Amino acid sequence: MDRKTFKALSLAMAIGAAGFAVTTASADEGRFYIAPGVQWMDFDSDRQSRDETGYNLGIGYGLSENLSTELTYSRISMNTLTGRDRLRSIRLDLLYKFDNQIGTLSPYFVGGLGDADLNAGKDTTLNVGAGFSYRLNDIAEWRTAARTFYGIADRTFDLGIETGMVFHLGSAAPATRVEPSAAAPAPAPAVAAVADADGDGVPDSRDACPDTPRNYAVDARGCPIMMNEVARIDLTVQFDFDQSVVKPEFFEDIRRVADFLTANESVVAVVEGHTDSAGTDAYNQSLSERRAAAVRQVLIERFGVSAARVTSVGYGESRPVTSNASAEGRAQNRRVVGSMTATMQRPQLRN
Repeated sequence: MDRKTFKALSLAMAIGAAGFAVTTASADEGRFYIAPGVQWMDFDSDRQSRDETGYNLGIGYGLSENLSTELTYSRISMNTLTGRDRLRSIRLDLLYKFDNQIGTLSPYFVGGLGDADLNAGKDTTLNVGAGFSYRLNDIAEWRTAARTFYGIADRTFDLGIETGMVFHLGSAAPATRVEPSAAAPAPAPAVAAVADADGDGVPDSRDACPDTPRNYAVDARGCPIMMNEVARIDLTVQFDFDQSVVKPEFFEDIRRVADFLTANESVVAVVEGHTDSAGTDAYNQSLSERRAAAVRQVLIERFGVSAARVTSVGYGESRPVTSNASAEGRAQNRRVVGSMTATMQRPQLRN
């Protein structure tokens, strides 16, 4: 078996192993991420180079629950029979993460198209591979993969094994939560009766609410016991530096808020604008107000929320959620946020 065939078979085995996974994996739809890492390359014998290790840096975006796209730059120094060389490449990949897991590892496929630059000239490359990732928390993720790189013009097969970290930017989409506001009173003990048509334990002779569903808890009058619940929805919209334009990737989050307001007519929304620490206090105050007003206009003009039900306010740089000492921290502080709640009643069910 020659070396090219061995590389192709090794990659096929890695892909096949990833396909036999069994449980559920997570995803980061609508979030950007950066992916620094290292890469070991087993070069094709035609390159007359030893195995080498270099680095790569990727920038990606989650397209859906399973699919993301990534632009990666790589650089590897090489020792060949003809002297020193270096491989610089840039590639655009698609990554597909399975809905399954193997233990705590999430398998994924990767493939794409790139451009390789050597002293001998440039070549267009195709790559395909498979790997596993391990989620540390909402922001950080470790991953590793094996790939085959095929040079179209040179007809070379290089095998690469890469590993590194992935840092997801922003935060996951907010979800509506329903929380009981208080414990409901205990159901009244059943009272023996000769006639109890709805079977709620209260005799028909003093049942003020006949035909109560059998799974409802009732009071001494035979009426359903109602309990209060608080429905809550949170909104976070991130902005680019010195910008107050709402990016389309946040329209779906804003639509959820509009739906919540439609379903709860008594709720009035307040959206709050914030900035990072770059710039003067006066400029940041104005910028935060413009950002909050922009989100308010999306709710009104795009999703039909009444203008009387949405208020916007700006707080400048006075309320950061994290330190402004890093670029990541400043990006998180450039935001508009809002939290809305509504109190609802629902019947208590029998135990």
